[in-house]
Amino acid sequence: MLKFLTVILILLFVWWRVSRWMDVRRRRARGEDVSYQVDVKGFRPITVLSVIFLLLYGGYVIWFALNEWFELL
Repeated sequence: MLKFLTVILILLFVWWRVSRWMDVRRRRARGEDVSYQVDVKGFRPITVLSVIFLLLYGGYVIWFALNEWFELL
């Protein structure tokens, strides 16, 4: 199940990047100024994605370790 969640998150991130890239291309084709100075308020998407991965895999490792520890008792 964790593998499928990871694949879905990666595909969503790739989709977001491709849509952003296409938007920049369309704006440049219309002659609009597309600056690379990003004034994003809040967390960047890559930061959110990395935190989600950290929580998923860290939670899995903790769950696995506790499960193994309780089986030994």
